[in-house]
Order: sequence, then C-alpha cells, then structure tokens
Amino acid sequence: MNMEKIASHFNGKLYDRDAVKKWDLPDGIEERLDLDSYDYYFLSTSVEKQQQHGEKHIHFSIYPTRFNTVYLLQVETPTILPELLHNTLEILKNSNFDIITSTGFCTRENICYFGIFYSVPEEIEPGNILSQVKKLDNVDEAIIFRYSCEGCFKE
Repeated sequence: MNMEKIASHFNGKLYDRDAVKKWDLPDGIEERLDLDSYDYYFLSTSVEKQQQHGEKHIHFSIYPTRFNTVYLLQVETPTILPELLHNTLEILKNSNFDIITSTGFCTRENICYFGIFYSVPEEIEPGNILSQVKKLDNVDEAIIFRYSCEGCFKE
C-alpha cells in the first residue's frame, strides 16, 4: 500500500474563523470552539468502515489552531511502538510545533501507520523533521502532507 493512499484515511481541511461562523452548528458548539480566541480550525474526518456500533458513519473532529497551515507527519512502521510514537512527538515538541492530534492503524501484519497533525507559523519551515524521524528505530518510511485553506497536498 503506498503512502499517499494512506493519507486518504486522514482527510482534513483548514477553515478560517469566518467560514466556521457560517456553519449552522448546534447550540453551544461555537462557545466550545472558542471562536473569538482562534483564527483557524482544522476539521479532520475518519470513516468507520467496520460496523462495530451501528451503521456506517463518519467521525468529524474540529481542532482550533493558531496558524494557517497544518501538517500531517505520516510514519510507516512494522508495529506502532509507544517508544517510537513518544520519540516522534518529542521531535515535534522540541521544534516548538503545536501538536494537534495523532492517530494510527495497522493494515495487516507488520504494516502500520501513524499520523501526527501539527501546526507551525507559515514563516517557519518544517525543516529536517523527516530526516530526524526516518533515523528512528523501526521507521520504514515517513512523509509530510500539508493542509491549508485550499485543501491538502503533498509537501
């Protein structure tokens, strides 16, 4: 399975505050999103393919962020080890990136993926994140995708 195809499991788009205000959100959600404190909101979706609890459905998550670009660092590994995830998060934290959320799954034996969504000011380049992550034990491949208000495209 190629890495670009895996990114389709982590669909997302960045919206500005004005776009979110135009949504007809249920009562109380705008207050919970703290629309006056953030300029951007990252919407991510995931499809629940296995009907473990009811019919097929899609999960939506909305994350406030201070910056107009969100990145997905996607890592392929034989197994998602806590130490590998921790070390990857540390690389991002030490680079002063805002970590938004993480997710992961295994497609079959010895092929797993995890993704970490993070945000940085536009003037800061993601730098050598990929080279640092690729040096970690048990990393088969890593790639970065960029999400902006125009959508998602490969960095």
